[in-house]
Amino acid sequence: MIYKINDMMFLNSRNIMILRSSKKLDDKMLELFKILIEIEHAYQLKLLLTMKIHSKFASNLLQLDSKNALEEQRNESFDSIVIEDEDE
Repeated sequence: MIYKINDMMFLNSRNIMILRSSKKLDDKMLELFKILIEIEHAYQLKLLLTMKIHSKFASNLLQLDSKNALEEQRNESFDSIVIEDEDE
């Protein structure tokens, strides 16, 4: 999948050491990070300053934020449904 610069991405925590007692109980995806640069098949993310890791990740470790969904995947908002003169 090809992502764009400034897309907000979740980062998979699979290869990242986190100081938790159990990796099994930890979050599978870390918080949202912005894509700064595309480098061949990898992306550089804007990480928190406290994260002491490289900022370049392969695309298989990233997941697009649902707010950035494709236009055809967006749901239209509908007015309330009226059944027998009552709002549903």
